[in-house]
Amino acid sequence: MTRIGFADHLFLRMHHGIGKPVFNQFLWLLDTAVSGDELEELRTNLSEGLLARRVESPTLPTARHRWVTSAVSLPLELASSPIPSDAVLCWAEQRVVEDLDPEAGVGWQLAAAPMSGGGMVVSLACSHMVADGAAMVEAIRRANSGNRGVDSRDLGEGPSLFGGIIEDLADTVGEVKPIMKWVADRVVATATSAFSSSKDPAPGSGRIDPPRRQDADPVVGPWRPPYVVVECSATEWKAAAAEWGGTSNSLFIAVMTAISEALGRAMPGDVLRWSLPYSDRDPLDIDSNSTKIIPVRVPVAERQDQDLTRIRKASKAAFTDFAARQKAGVSSQAIPLSLVQMLPDAVVARLPMPSDGAEGLCSNLGELPEDFITIGGVRARSVAARATYAGADAEFARTLGGGSTAWATETDEAITITVHGMDPDRMVTDNAVRDVVADVLLRWEITHRFW
Repeated sequence: MTRIGFADHLFLRMHHGIGKPVFNQFLWLLDTAVSGDELEELRTNLSEGLLARRVESPTLPTARHRWVTSAVSLPLELASSPIPSDAVLCWAEQRVVEDLDPEAGVGWQLAAAPMSGGGMVVSLACSHMVADGAAMVEAIRRANSGNRGVDSRDLGEGPSLFGGIIEDLADTVGEVKPIMKWVADRVVATATSAFSSSKDPAPGSGRIDPPRRQDADPVVGPWRPPYVVVECSATEWKAAAAEWGGTSNSLFIAVMTAISEALGRAMPGDVLRWSLPYSDRDPLDIDSNSTKIIPVRVPVAERQDQDLTRIRKASKAAFTDFAARQKAGVSSQAIPLSLVQMLPDAVVARLPMPSDGAEGLCSNLGELPEDFITIGGVRARSVAARATYAGADAEFARTLGGGSTAWATETDEAITITVHGMDPDRMVTDNAVRDVVADVLLRWEITHRFW
């Protein structure tokens, strides 16, 4: 039995407390179709690995939920007829379903469909509570290699009623300690505030002037977040990054910043704050969510300015400061996470969605390992990654305040970028966002194709 972490609990609340669950999804684009037997073997291995877990409620409401091993899983969903190549994203959207339920122990599903022009698309969709991107990568790698290492069986089973009460009491005491320390520290800080100076904020964490938005008419009628996947030449991408004094990651951030400017969410001279996920996951880790977020501030450049050195320096400074703060044990949390975790769903549902002022998310998974890219013995030409809010509408998107969430992955042939637009008034349709993405990539002379 393993207690869930704060991030796990946040994503559990998204399922039922807030009602907009978050799902992660990987898509593999294969030039050659994989047999049903190969896919079923992969599904079986996944069902015995890191993803095979169920969240169990505590006996005492003040204790944290538990992770326990799940003995059930959803079946492989293999399409009986080919889908058109231009319908891949529509098919992918339909794979994110309410059946993915971590409380029922079925928080993930493997699916595949042959394509009419040849080849196959494979999907692994998963509740974010069950696994973040790094955990999903590790789950596939273990399923492909047959190397068990640690998996959901190491989570154990739920305790007896009496044992559960004892364990929950101990967990509650452990969770109350940091809360009491926080209360004491706040009392001391309040009493001595007139004689002490505040600590310097982390780079990217302080307040900045908000970007200047172009006026936009509110969207009318139904809206869903635009969903765009673009496959870029890896050779041209890396060459452009080197030519303009950057790295693959700084070019990714520059592209997303230029997209925000082109869509009217900022103007040259503004500064945008991006959230960069970072994972140092240990191979023996059984946690569902271990990714940390690093904020970075970047300047909005003129459209003809392709220089990447400023973004590269800003990113390096943000990562260096993050590492220093991690080593020193400095927390950026305003209140203890254990206190937030104890709040009942009824209270959380009435709270405003938290916003850190970031323009959005730039998640660069980098070069993917060979035993993740390969499915059923077939090496993927391109792999796309994303996280998505199920049921997100215009009203919900506006509460988030961010512009885009984006992911980048790298194979030998391609840098594949997935973009979700979360501004319903400036990012109205897939086609509109796709046109802007195409225009921005051409600034760096990068050949690309859309899924």
